[in-house]
Amino acid sequence: MGSLEQSKIRRTIMPFLAIFQADLEALLKSRITYGWLIAGVFLQVIRVLSNSRITPTSVIIPLGLNDFIIIWSMLIIGTTASTVSSETGELADSIMSKSVKRQDYIFAKFASRIVYVAIMYLAITLVLVIASLRLAENDYDIYGLVAAILFVLIALIMLTSLGVSLSTFISNSVIAIVTLLILWYSMTAFFPLLDMELLSPSNLIAKMPDLIQGDWTGDSWITAVIFGYISVVFTFLTASYFTTKDL
Repeated sequence: MGSLEQSKIRRTIMPFLAIFQADLEALLKSRITYGWLIAGVFLQVIRVLSNSRITPTSVIIPLGLNDFIIIWSMLIIGTTASTVSSETGELADSIMSKSVKRQDYIFAKFASRIVYVAIMYLAITLVLVIASLRLAENDYDIYGLVAAILFVLIALIMLTSLGVSLSTFISNSVIAIVTLLILWYSMTAFFPLLDMELLSPSNLIAKMPDLIQGDWTGDSWITAVIFGYISVVFTFLTASYFTTKDL
């Protein structure tokens, strides 16, 4: 009985895993990935080498993490806001005609894009952290450092979730990308001016130096929780919509 149940579960998740694996492999093998990785690592190394004598770890690392909010977010938006809309006319139709449920497809797309962004973020951030700890003055608290890295990752997961969601709701990839660019940079630049700091990624980065030093009195964790909540809500709302969407 146990083997039959395992076999049934395996057959159930196989479509999801197949789509997830194919999408993730395609992303990791793309030229954009290699270019992003090389440019990201180079930028972090140069930053640490040029600032390590006068700038402590708690300042250098937030500067590096801010690249993902300001610069690399554009790449994330470009690769996520076209996830579904670019395939609806061709690949999505062919997949839906087979023994693949719509929820398998959309959840696999969310999962592959989130894992891809997490891999790129953690790979580049690992270089930043190692270089900073070796060359700069260490004024960090290990728990605060880990929390800072995870909080920014949560912000990027929210951005990824919003991108896949918009690519589902908006059939035109260009419009979806432009919409998310406006939304993201409005959150980053204008929300603090409107007393909406808790929804601003830039507010999260501003609190990083204190957090890395072990000061947990800021509201960074509240912002991270809000971003995580937004990610979950949009993921399930999008999946619900996609299951009834006319392809």
